[in-house]
Amino acid sequence: MNEADYALGYAEAELRRLTTQAQLIDPITRRFLEAAGIGKGMRVLDIGSGAGDVAFLCREMVGTTGEVVGTDVSVSSVERATLRAKEANTSRVSFRHGDAAGLDFEQPFDAVVGRYVLQFMPDPARSLRRIVRHLRPGGIVAFHELDWDGARSSPSSPTYDRVCNWLSRTIEAAGAQARLGTRLASVFEDAGLPAPNLRLEAVIGSGPRALEVAHLVTDLVETQLPTMERLGIAASSEIGHPTLLDRILSEAGRSGILIGRSEVGAWTTKPD
Repeated sequence: MNEADYALGYAEAELRRLTTQAQLIDPITRRFLEAAGIGKGMRVLDIGSGAGDVAFLCREMVGTTGEVVGTDVSVSSVERATLRAKEANTSRVSFRHGDAAGLDFEQPFDAVVGRYVLQFMPDPARSLRRIVRHLRPGGIVAFHELDWDGARSSPSSPTYDRVCNWLSRTIEAAGAQARLGTRLASVFEDAGLPAPNLRLEAVIGSGPRALEVAHLVTDLVETQLPTMERLGIAASSEIGHPTLLDRILSEAGRSGILIGRSEVGAWTTKPD
């Protein structure tokens, strides 16, 4: 995977969006990683770290006796994550620039993890097969990916449903996979790994809590507007971003439910 493969880009606004998103999604990722067995004292490799959110989450989980190394193909992302670690005075977490599939490390890892990263790889199974060489035998492989087919509203909020469709089409047209979450089992098996354990969650909200779910899509629309227009998915005038959030919430009303994209966790262990 190289920097051009990340369909959502590395603009400053996108990195800020990822950090804001993490505040809502981190609890789900934590549950996936805890179920996978990530714990104290482990040495963890985080793939596609971006601004470092999953790496910092893993740092909490492995404690002072563990270590986390994050990687990303974007120089700006690595610089931002490194700065965040320095500002937080967080020890035993570091970041390296490059594709983890091609990097070399002095010691094997106890676990390799990633969130929203395999979906942007041209051949995720091939990349995963190369990445797990950094694991010790019996090491944990755990990834958290999305399936945009899970995003919906009940009763239907036409604007929310339409925007989710625009976003999934944009992601696919830009070269990524918007539904990889529910295909993780085949990706693991094609990479030569045992069939993974699978778990699905979703962010869901009604009334005041619908705001969090709506922001997951409206914040992404904000950073993807140029791409959506360039690919002919939707015009800026059609999207109407300045009023988009208010329109979605107005349609949902006090009792309507907004359901976010399916959050899928998959984990297994490297054969001995």
